[in-house]
Amino acid sequence: MQTGSHLFFLSQKINRITIISFSVFLVIFLWIGALAAKFSTHTDADYLLGNRSFGKYVIGLSAGATANSGWIMIGAVGAAYSQGFSAFLLIIAYFLGDITFWMLFPERINKMSIERNSQTVPELIGSAIEKPQGKRTITLIAALLTVVFIGAYTAAQFAAAGKTLEVFFGLKPELGALIAVVAILIYSVTGGIRASIWTDVVQSVVVIFVSFGLLTVVIIAGGGISNIITALNQIDPQLTQITAGFTNWTLLAFMVGFFFWGFGFDMSQPQMLVRLLASKNPKEARQARWVYLSYVYSTWTAMVLFGVICRVLIPEIDDPEKVLPFYAMQNFDPWLVGIILAGIFSVIASTADSQILVCSSALAKDISPTWYQKMSQKYGMRYQQFITVLVGVLAFIATISISSTVFALVLFAVGALTSSLGPAMLITLLKRRTHYLALTITMLVGLITAIVWQILGYHEIIFEGFPGFIIALLVHELLMVSLFAKQR
Repeated sequence: MQTGSHLFFLSQKINRITIISFSVFLVIFLWIGALAAKFSTHTDADYLLGNRSFGKYVIGLSAGATANSGWIMIGAVGAAYSQGFSAFLLIIAYFLGDITFWMLFPERINKMSIERNSQTVPELIGSAIEKPQGKRTITLIAALLTVVFIGAYTAAQFAAAGKTLEVFFGLKPELGALIAVVAILIYSVTGGIRASIWTDVVQSVVVIFVSFGLLTVVIIAGGGISNIITALNQIDPQLTQITAGFTNWTLLAFMVGFFFWGFGFDMSQPQMLVRLLASKNPKEARQARWVYLSYVYSTWTAMVLFGVICRVLIPEIDDPEKVLPFYAMQNFDPWLVGIILAGIFSVIASTADSQILVCSSALAKDISPTWYQKMSQKYGMRYQQFITVLVGVLAFIATISISSTVFALVLFAVGALTSSLGPAMLITLLKRRTHYLALTITMLVGLITAIVWQILGYHEIIFEGFPGFIIALLVHELLMVSLFAKQR
């Protein structure tokens, strides 16, 4: 059964009940954004960090919702559909890297950002340098990397939205992406990070309901776990083997690579790190870890299981990344279809709004602080809001211009930032002795390593973030030895 041949049929099943059901959630998200705007003090500190007023539950859920992104219900489901139980290896490897970061660094990040009065991630990395000119250089480079690669990551979210609305409504992917851009911009522009974090919390509740609801339904539809495993074995025995297709060495490479994906993602993604900056205090940032981990891994596991089971329920599909919306359209009441659509939109929006805001702060504030100060004095918060709109428009243009799967686009953006911002952030947090030239070269070497690794195709063996991160750190230490040897 091919999704392409059934899109028109499925779109006819959508009726006004489904549209109303989905619209209710959309209105709730927009209302929360408007409410956040009412609580705003219309200052930089509020727009960028919500005046550092968020506790552990809010930070944990918001960080989890931001981390999940559109690929949890689109890319991860598609990968599980194609790979079977071996898709769990990614969860295990990522978890090991993820928990390493959350056990060691959240408290330190919040404390350091307060001590150094850093309102953005590029500012925090730049604070590793004492001299003003060097600080300015590092902040600029970190901001440019944020705009380019988080911008690409944002495009992946809108691509996921386009795929989803194509299946649900038969819309062109470009139009679906545009609808997502407009909806997200409305509350992001008016409420800043406060709107983003508040909507994240509500969206996370929707995602929990949808992910576990879907999993329960497909287990029942598949006749229980035993019947599902039997059916998977009949389709392809490797679908039930967690290490299918791996040798001992390739398994080790996979686990090491995606350990660094988990660790490097947390260490390098500004949309994640800014949540820790926005925490009330270091203690709340540290305690948010268990809320974050519980939310992320319960929903991720549910979606992977859903994807695997759908291999039995929908044996053939032209694009595995459309499995979830396709299944929902075929099997659920219109009211529930609207709620499921809201769940998919929630994971997309909770990441995209955060990414738009960190890109806009980097573009408006970090790239040219002098210009930012001048424009802010003249226009107030309207300037920052204008840049937020601009970033959304540019991300939409990138979405309709880039041809890639959601999963591949996310991996590339994460790999590039893991290799460049990741080492710089680690050096900053460990308070390693550094120099602006050494830190600049470190970020550039890491980025170049990741890109070359990708071009050579070695990323199919091991995630490019691993060699990029390690080589960048080694280069930094060698440069510092050389610089201080010359000073003596």
